Amino acid sequence: MKRNTQARRLLSLLLLAVFLPLLCGCLFGEKRRTFSPPDEELLRAKADPRLRKEAETGGSEPFAAIAVYRNDVFLDQSEALGRSSLTVLNEMGRTAILLLSPGQIVPLLKDPSLRKAVWFGPQGLLARLDPSLELDMLTRFGAGTEDRDVNLLLRFVDVGGAQEERDVVAAGFRVVTRSGPTWVVTGPMSGLPKLLESDRIIYIEGTERTGVTVTKEVPHSKETTPEIMDRERTNPLPARGDTAIHSHKIPRARNDNAMRTE
Repeated sequence: MKRNTQARRLLSLLLLAVFLPLLCGCLFGEKRRTFSPPDEELLRAKADPRLRKEAETGGSEPFAAIAVYRNDVFLDQSEALGRSSLTVLNEMGRTAILLLSPGQIVPLLKDPSLRKAVWFGPQGLLARLDPSLELDMLTRFGAGTEDRDVNLLLRFVDVGGAQEERDVVAAGFRVVTRSGPTWVVTGPMSGLPKLLESDRIIYIEGTERTGVTVTKEVPHSKETTPEIMDRERTNPLPARGDTAIHSHKIPRARNDNAMRTE
């Protein structure tokens, strides 16, 4: 009798373990879309994991994604993109930043001229990127070198500390130098979207612009940390929202922390 009671309890626990996640999903409104086998294969072949998750969970909020084509976007994709309902936020060579909704992911992947698509994040995050860095990111994705390390200059809301360093490491970067709220980090350009998820970062620029190389701790550097700080004091970055060197006249969405217009 005692054994039967224990067996029933064990069975109850097993059933609870199976059905509780399903019940929680129903209670909180979580829905996962199902796809045909060809569409599933397409998602695995062309979309990164974060973009696949967005396609599966759905939603209505638009987001920015990096689309890499087989040919030049401006020369070969302009007509097709013009006929579609997709919004092009920026483009360079074979790569474009598109504004997508979850329901547009699979139709985009079905385009045979598309090589791959990568989640970037909310459109407003683009306001934190220096325009030249944004173009460099597009160039590297188009060339397939986005996993190579690059040096970036991060500007935080204040000096920063352990939490900011954890955010940097989680994005695949490491801290090279820090001087007040300005840090130099190195890591793959593919980690830039993850890096931008930190709301402690207000601006990111490359270190290879004219007059901005990296510090002595980084190979091939030409400028020390004090020199970077002196230059920024005498020639500060343009205020966010300034019309600094944008290559495309594409309106950006307003962001609470930062905004840039073109």
